[in-house]
Amino acid sequence: MKGVVFDILRDMVEEQFGLAGWNALLDKAGADGLYISTQTYPDEELLKLVAAASEVTGKPADELVFSFGEFMVKEFYKCFPGFFDNASGLIDFLISVDRIVHVEVRKLYPDAALPSFTYEGGSSDEVTMNYRSPRKLCRLAEGLIAGSAEHFGEKYQLQHDPCMHRGADCCSLHIKLER
Repeated sequence: MKGVVFDILRDMVEEQFGLAGWNALLDKAGADGLYISTQTYPDEELLKLVAAASEVTGKPADELVFSFGEFMVKEFYKCFPGFFDNASGLIDFLISVDRIVHVEVRKLYPDAALPSFTYEGGSSDEVTMNYRSPRKLCRLAEGLIAGSAEHFGEKYQLQHDPCMHRGADCCSLHIKLER
């Protein structure tokens, strides 16, 4: 996992709980908190932080991961507004993730281990995104979708079936706009 992900997590925790909250989380997780955005860190480092946050807040880990995905969208928009501004709405943006966004991310971070997406039935108001990643962070993907929908001011319904957590080879995320 790239250090930039940890930087965004720190920003989220500090926004909600201050620097003392971030330091308490690091202590609980047994992490030093020294993350360089371009460096790669073991996935377990993020999982330790999520587990510690779950223990401290009493919120389920998957709920925290979803919230992190929502927060990431705001940070991504600050850094890369063109990705969003060039899209006509949520569905158009989601379809651009693998074909445009991830291509540009790989230019910045050539060794980034990004998830892959394939798409089915893309139209102006619905699409199925097939998410594949050994990390199985489908709840993060759901949070990113929710944050993107909020950015575009659109409401949607999400059906998530099948899921890698239930033995499938991918997570199918069917998004349909509410009109």
